[in-house]
Amino acid sequence: MQKRTVLVVEDADATRRLLEVALMIDGFNVIQRTDGASGLEAARSLLPDVIVLDIALPEMDGWEVLGHLRIDPNTRRIPVVVVTAHDTAETRSKADFASADAFVGKPFDLNQLRSVITNLLERENSPTAPVG
Repeated sequence: MQKRTVLVVEDADATRRLLEVALMIDGFNVIQRTDGASGLEAARSLLPDVIVLDIALPEMDGWEVLGHLRIDPNTRRIPVVVVTAHDTAETRSKADFASADAFVGKPFDLNQLRSVITNLLERENSPTAPVG
């Protein structure tokens, strides 16, 4: 079975490293980018199985990255988990409107985030997943 790939787009070194180690322990191939522009480029070229996307990023913020992902036919179906320190009802609503698949506020519970990622991948592979 081929390893699933998670693209982590996060500018905070400690958070990025934590996610890398935890997801590698879970058996994922982890690709990291530290800004929105390189994250979008990686998503387009590598087509990861899921993206963990911070909102407050240099070069291009996470909202802009998510917008580009959702209009591109090659990336629109990649599950995206928005992760941000701005955990407000307004931000959650914006994430929903922008078609994020999940929202996790910082500081996050690592086990919860791992569970969210696993559930998104299972949903994607289920026989009842939407097609088209």
